[in-house]
Amino acid sequence: MNRRIVLIYWIASLIILILTVGCGGDKKNPFSVKSEVVTAADRPITLAFAPDGRLFYGEHQTGNIRIVSSDGKLLTEPFAHVDTQIGLEWGLTGLAFDPKFDQNHYVYVYFTQLVNPGPPTSVTARPVVTRFTERDNKGVDPTVIVGDLPETDPKHPGYNANGRIGFGSDGFLYITIGDYDVGNSSDLAIPQGKILRVNKLDGSAVPDNPFVGQPNADPRIFAYGFREPFDFAVHPQNRKIYGTDNTPVSCEELNIIDRGGNYGFPNVGPFPYADCQFGEHIKGIHFFSKKGTRPEDFLSNTYVSGVAFVDGAKYPSIGAALLVCESEMDTHDLRRLTLSDTGTQVLADDIVIDDCNMDVKVSPDGTIFYSNEKEIRRLVFEATSKD
Repeated sequence: MNRRIVLIYWIASLIILILTVGCGGDKKNPFSVKSEVVTAADRPITLAFAPDGRLFYGEHQTGNIRIVSSDGKLLTEPFAHVDTQIGLEWGLTGLAFDPKFDQNHYVYVYFTQLVNPGPPTSVTARPVVTRFTERDNKGVDPTVIVGDLPETDPKHPGYNANGRIGFGSDGFLYITIGDYDVGNSSDLAIPQGKILRVNKLDGSAVPDNPFVGQPNADPRIFAYGFREPFDFAVHPQNRKIYGTDNTPVSCEELNIIDRGGNYGFPNVGPFPYADCQFGEHIKGIHFFSKKGTRPEDFLSNTYVSGVAFVDGAKYPSIGAALLVCESEMDTHDLRRLTLSDTGTQVLADDIVIDDCNMDVKVSPDGTIFYSNEKEIRRLVFEATSKD
């Protein structure tokens, strides 16, 4: 092949590439949706909607909570700020609105608070839940609701401690907390590796929690046996809580959270956990994995960071489903899980969009919002997209 032919071939290839990129490669989204930017943001790891449509979001590392108005404008001043200790998985990670927000204007924030600065290899922190009262887009009267959780292990700085917070259909506050990377999730005397259920006013144990009155058990525990339980959502029909557990290298799972349930970790077989059905604990109803891998394959996990139910009214092509945002470095997919009528099986697992790695939530009017490290975006039908 002479130089002229090579040059012509190279130019033709470049033109094809430009046309493909510029025209989107004629790749049509299977759900006829695409995303548009709502606002630029600094690691907006947690999203939450006020009943009036305002979007509150927490910045993972700065400790700022900001507001996007219901008409899409980012307010200049933060709603509030918390002094958070950052790490690989520490920082501000949870926001929740009180079910009676219209009456009391309570907003809850979950973050890691510095305990011992120490050298970088031994810093310790403590997960904390603080409540603010919203007044004219400002958070006032900060009150610590849960401030007595154990400090992290100095041998594992920055690892899985805090997760997310949210309210169940029973009106109580649920808190997910990791095992601090030390494998103690089966010990009922400590809150690590558990989902807690507390009263929203003072963080005390709910009287009918499953281990209330059991000697040496933390009465706030609702379910146990998790490594890194992160986000969760309440099913709009059966009112059950669906939560994820980010396991170390494989068998990352979606669980229906039962009162008093044992979800097995760390007693799930020999490392690297190649059998997702090992053990006598409650099994996940679905296991996540990267494209081209099986859930039991080594390093197949996707690190789910956000989940939310959508009813399908606004997006009939998506339908009623559980939306899942993945934060693994190799995949930033926003997935759609279609559940069976009983809610106990996953019938379909599809990719909707490929740039979600922080959180996903549904606004009061049914619009799907999601976030990545630099932006908050929303899904619109392709015919109406502005971006």
